[in-house]
Amino acid sequence: MKDLLHPISLVVATLGFLCLLRDVLTRRRDPASTALAAVFLLSGLSFLFSITPMWNYLDRVLGTVNLSVPLAQGCVVALLACQQVVLTYWGSPPQVARQQSRRWLGAGLAVIAGLLVLFALLTPSAPHPINFTLYYAHDDWYAAYLTLYVTAYTVGELFLARACWRLARRSTRGSVRLGLRIVALGATVTLGYSAVRIGDVIAGAFDTSLAEWEDFAWTCGDVGAMLTLIGWLVPTISDQAQSVQYRIKQYRSYYGLRPLWLVFYSEAPEIELPIDRVDPAQRRRFRRISIRLYRRAVEIRDGRFVIRQYLDAAVREASEAHHRARGLHGQELSAAVTADQILAGIAARAEGARPAPDQLTEFADSERQTSRPMDDIDALLDVARHLPHQPARAPHLERVSG
Repeated sequence: MKDLLHPISLVVATLGFLCLLRDVLTRRRDPASTALAAVFLLSGLSFLFSITPMWNYLDRVLGTVNLSVPLAQGCVVALLACQQVVLTYWGSPPQVARQQSRRWLGAGLAVIAGLLVLFALLTPSAPHPINFTLYYAHDDWYAAYLTLYVTAYTVGELFLARACWRLARRSTRGSVRLGLRIVALGATVTLGYSAVRIGDVIAGAFDTSLAEWEDFAWTCGDVGAMLTLIGWLVPTISDQAQSVQYRIKQYRSYYGLRPLWLVFYSEAPEIELPIDRVDPAQRRRFRRISIRLYRRAVEIRDGRFVIRQYLDAAVREASEAHHRARGLHGQELSAAVTADQILAGIAARAEGARPAPDQLTEFADSERQTSRPMDDIDALLDVARHLPHQPARAPHLERVSG
């Protein structure tokens, strides 16, 4: 059972670690992200060390029989401490979280040290990747070793389940609430593994065995661990999905603004920012879609400024009357009128015909409220959608400023 479930759990842990690796690299000062990545890494290592081929390989390479036991279980104790670090930083102020995290990590290191000492007192005669616990069930040192490990494991899972349920009730984010409840469920399932291991200690004292419960123990341990890992992944996957959606929206906005940008560039190519003057070391930054979209929006705003002095109030009034008759109102009306003003202003600039000072007006959408970064982009996109679909004129290269 162990060699069937552990590879599946290893895959889940590896995928989770790879998903979190990007967050760790971009949030280097976020202890919670680092601790959560460590949870997946340590979980994967604990499963890897326990698989029979790796167990036998480590025995040959390291020259110590059954060393996979303290390695795997040490990883489990460490990841239990790291899970508490994550919850502490998610639910407490930074100063309090730092202090509590040190206590959890210190307790984890103390348990790992105790496990190594007790394991060194065992006298393993042969590798036992299968039924290791049953083989040593009657050894007093192993009874002490198993008691320490199961106590730490059970306490850690109980604290984890309790803390997750509490934090889930306080969280305002749906993905976090769902993820924490799945983690709590996984921690509860793993208690079946704890119960069997506690039974192994008691059964050893009475010269009996719980061999028939081994498959149940490994099933509870692996299924509970997979649920826990999946629960931790839910908020991360939700955040990354939102990030991907936002990136897709940026690309669509960038190309959606191209017709509006071409309208201005065809008449006033000097609005294009001189990217060739950027330091080559910084040029890669300017290829990012966020910078390119921001740059396009700035260039469009510059184009609007160029033709602002050619906006005729009569054009605006006629456009408003026309689009109101079509049933437009609100922001859609102001965007349609602005599109007409842009085309009329560009034509007036090309002819050198400025309206009289008392006939100057503002863009119809100039009073539109924009509070978020993408609101301004959305306002420009609304205008772009009301432009007629026609090829832009070739830019007048002679107007490009040096």
